[in-house]
Amino acid sequence: MDEQQFFRQHLSSFNAQQQAAVTTVDGPVLLLAVPGSGKTTVLVTRVGYMVQCCGIAPEEILTMTYTVAATREMRSRFAARFGEELAGRMQFRTINGVSAVVLQYYSRRYQRQQPTLMTNEGELTRLLTQIYQQVSDDYPTESTLKELRTAITYIKNMALDEEGIAAIETDLPDLPGLYRRYQAELKRRNWMDYDDQMVFALQILRAAPAVLAHFQQRYGYFCVDESQDTSKIQHEIIRLLARRSCNLFMVGDEDQSIYGFRAAYPQALMEFEQVWPGARVLLMEHNYRSGSEIVDAANHFVARNRYRRPKVMRPTCGAQGPLEVVRIHRREEQIDWLADRVRQGETLAVLFRNNESALPLIDLCERNALPYRFAKSDLTFFTDKIVLDVTDFLQFAQQPANGELFMRLYYKFGLPVAKRQALYACAQSARSGRPILEELLRCPEVKPRLRGGLADAWAALKQLPQQNAARAIDTLRDGVGYGAYLEQKKMDSGKLSILGLLAAQEPSSARLLRRLEELRALLAAHQDPPDAPLTLSTIHSSKGLEYDTVVLLDVFDGILPAQLEVCCRTPEDTRRYEEDRRLYYVAMTRAKRRLVLFDCLAMPSVFTQEVLFNLPEARAERERQAAEAARVQGTKPAAAFAPAAAVPAPKAPPVELGAIGRVGATVQHAVFGLGAVTEVNGRFLTIRFADGKVRRLDGPTVAEHRLLWPVE
Repeated sequence: MDEQQFFRQHLSSFNAQQQAAVTTVDGPVLLLAVPGSGKTTVLVTRVGYMVQCCGIAPEEILTMTYTVAATREMRSRFAARFGEELAGRMQFRTINGVSAVVLQYYSRRYQRQQPTLMTNEGELTRLLTQIYQQVSDDYPTESTLKELRTAITYIKNMALDEEGIAAIETDLPDLPGLYRRYQAELKRRNWMDYDDQMVFALQILRAAPAVLAHFQQRYGYFCVDESQDTSKIQHEIIRLLARRSCNLFMVGDEDQSIYGFRAAYPQALMEFEQVWPGARVLLMEHNYRSGSEIVDAANHFVARNRYRRPKVMRPTCGAQGPLEVVRIHRREEQIDWLADRVRQGETLAVLFRNNESALPLIDLCERNALPYRFAKSDLTFFTDKIVLDVTDFLQFAQQPANGELFMRLYYKFGLPVAKRQALYACAQSARSGRPILEELLRCPEVKPRLRGGLADAWAALKQLPQQNAARAIDTLRDGVGYGAYLEQKKMDSGKLSILGLLAAQEPSSARLLRRLEELRALLAAHQDPPDAPLTLSTIHSSKGLEYDTVVLLDVFDGILPAQLEVCCRTPEDTRRYEEDRRLYYVAMTRAKRRLVLFDCLAMPSVFTQEVLFNLPEARAERERQAAEAARVQGTKPAAAFAPAAAVPAPKAPPVELGAIGRVGATVQHAVFGLGAVTEVNGRFLTIRFADGKVRRLDGPTVAEHRLLWPVE
């Protein structure tokens, strides 16, 4: 097929940026695609262009993406556009799938037996349970095992060494020890998990030149979708495979990188030109999904992100109406508003950060027979440490002589109770039949100050059985001392707040505990009705999807963002805060016609306030006030209140390059932290950071985007 025919058949409806992305074939290319810009369509069309117009054999092209579902969709879309026969000759794989092929080839070539890939999740869960019990002398809950699995995946995908593993912030006991035992046991059993496939594939590609050469000769062109979600080890595998041909087409958007907990590595997009000299960077900025009001709000919001490339999302769908702002006084009013809209027949997609945010709404839906979709029936909330603690406290209030319960709770009153004191009180209670806390108050080792705190906690605990459920949760947090314990341990109290919302519907703490069991059973058995007007989803699960109306739920300081920017003290804090901004941006850009934001008086949100500040009506009001003030004073309106341009809010001025571009300069990087410049070579700066790593950065780029600044 000649180019003119291909253009008429496939490219005539594409805009200029999309056409450039399709027809730019050779060499390293980074395509930055904003939400709703049609990136998958462009990637699929580009592969067809390479085969039909450039004479490239389909077998030479390796197209990779993030999930198995995404590879299936991509293959399906390619087949629909270019035919099933051609699609059958194409390679659409996950990077895990590519790693599996590398291992198979290595095993055949060198007659090596590769470890058995463990696909039985139950078997791996049993193994991790045994290891956890060995290390902590405790039985892990479902949520603890999920946290451990996530940590293991993060370690392998970030290719962390022992020092890096030890630096991970986690509530898990001795994560380095857990990880070492897990890996040793996998090796002993000749097993590997999914992430090990990539670890072993990278080791092989580095250590076996013949294997690397085989795949470099087999594939001359590499296409990578969703590259902002690709991990560090995956990027390294891609780099090795494409190093010979340099024909790499990477599609992504660092503004949409929200999988840091899975080791997503958006830095690779920021450093693309350094890794691939001579690379071209293309943009796709036209949004074909959302109304202009949503696009404008999202543009203003994302423009303040620090770690990003400059680009502007451009609307194509026209005006759909202003953002809807719902003013509320208390958090629970969100649930009432949503339930009322569903009763009125509205179709809504409700997005939130954590699955537990949906539970109060699900509870209300179940009570009122309102249909809903909730595909991710994550039940780990019910086995979370905080939920189990609350259950223990409420039961202990009913059974104050239960030694087994007390030994799980004695150090969770926010008071320095020693284990020997707790054991003494349990033994005395077993003999006397009196409540354990009364015996603890009689313990001769308990000093007067501790005795006073225990007396207050015991007085509060005795009130729980007589209180309604909501009041009992408040008493448990503030009177019994469990809130102080959570603060001491720096544990997220969000689950305690969710329990409070659920408790508001129950007459007693005993009924609350029964309702938790009922909800768990309901969710385990839940089947999504096909015509449900209410869709509930985490923001992470909604990525890549779109909805006519999106409502953002539980967007409050302490939840999203988890930590305010002014409280960020470390590079890790900054990374998390920046990812929280991206998460909010992704949520906004799921909406096609209507975006609903809650503005809560009792629980403010810096993110929502930032959006509201930049809405056209807010800008117009500021201009009106400035004009009125100028009229009264007889002066011209301040320039700061001039009409906003049709681009995002202005960026901060760049860092003076001379201040960071000299050997010996002490600098701070937005992500990598503190460092010292050791070499200046043209535009590139070599910097040794406090973590011991040496990185080569593009001086003008980091200066322009304020990613690096001098430290006096």
